[in-house]
Amino acid sequence: MSRGMDRRKKTLRDAMKFEMDGREFFIAAAERTSDYFGKIIFNSLADEELKHIETIKVIDRSLREKGEWPFTEDHDEKGRENIFEAARMEMDEIVKDRTDDLEAVKIAMDFEQKGYRFYSFLAEEATDWREQEFYQRLASEEQMHLLILEDTWRTLVEYSSSSLG
Repeated sequence: MSRGMDRRKKTLRDAMKFEMDGREFFIAAAERTSDYFGKIIFNSLADEELKHIETIKVIDRSLREKGEWPFTEDHDEKGRENIFEAARMEMDEIVKDRTDDLEAVKIAMDFEQKGYRFYSFLAEEATDWREQEFYQRLASEEQMHLLILEDTWRTLVEYSSSSLG
């Protein structure tokens, strides 16, 4: 097995662990939050991480069976606006105590920022254009997740502030 193939398999294992850890975090955050809005966001992000996991499995299988990086297609991913708008429609159900929810969103924002940096680095290091494109797409998706979480943060802070006054 070539050194390049070993490197690819290791980066895929690292990516798989990162995505699985992210999914576990988002599922736990969705279960813990009492906020309807937060549940929608965290469950949506957990679903996105599952899509990433499935794509990584397809790539790993292709590398093992064919020795090559497969073509991967963009996910049929909900747009940032769609996730955010769906949650906003239920804003009446937001509860007053946001301390735990805000902390969970902050942790998630840090996680997604790390994901963006991680996948950007892997894209720069990639030697195959398909591998590079895949990691660039994951970096872009992590950046989109970060934007969703930033919107969530602002909304929770806004509603927490307005419920205090």
